[in-house]
Amino acid sequence: MIFYLAIPLTLLLYWITRQLYRRLPLPFINPVLIPMLLLMGLISYFGLSLADYQAGAHPIHLLLEPAVVALAIPLYQQASQIRARLKPILICCSLSVLISILVTFVTCSLMPVPPEIVSSIATRSITTPLAMSVSTSLGGIAAIAAAIVVLVGILGAVIGFPLLKLFGVTDPQAQGLAMGACSHAVGTAAAAERGTSQGAFASLALVACGLLTAILAPILFA
Repeated sequence: MIFYLAIPLTLLLYWITRQLYRRLPLPFINPVLIPMLLLMGLISYFGLSLADYQAGAHPIHLLLEPAVVALAIPLYQQASQIRARLKPILICCSLSVLISILVTFVTCSLMPVPPEIVSSIATRSITTPLAMSVSTSLGGIAAIAAAIVVLVGILGAVIGFPLLKLFGVTDPQAQGLAMGACSHAVGTAAAAERGTSQGAFASLALVACGLLTAILAPILFA
């Protein structure tokens, strides 16, 4: 049954969450977080098959790649602004990757964490396909890497802009870079809703941090 209801149920929950956010714009009313929690609750409560839900929702999954490619549109629209600030952008993205990986090392060194878990956590701030590939090459577990990436992305989308406001970061370009660097695709989608500039710079940070992590992580782990 869940196979046939997967797409309409997913779209309905997404639409309801979007409508609720328009009336009550609170950070935790997120169109990824709320439907995900509700679907998890329904599948668990009624003992439904997760595999059947995934198979039924597969057409939505196929839209993921075109959606990621579409993020290049605001990037193209802000190309002149990006070229003018390319050097500080690359420095910020490089520092973001280094800090992310080093914080993982330091945190995990304080606890008895197996090496494969460290490798899985270290790629948490880049988009899921890259995180799975890089963590596997480092000896990590792809499934854990994917789960961590999803959690980090949702957390960033929920608390990212409130934190930036708390620390007085009001520049749209800086906001976009921070969201894309820390919470990858989910954060980039949240940034794109705030404005074209935020979306463009978040898309740039998403790509730059993914590539830099793929280059720097093996070196740091070695």
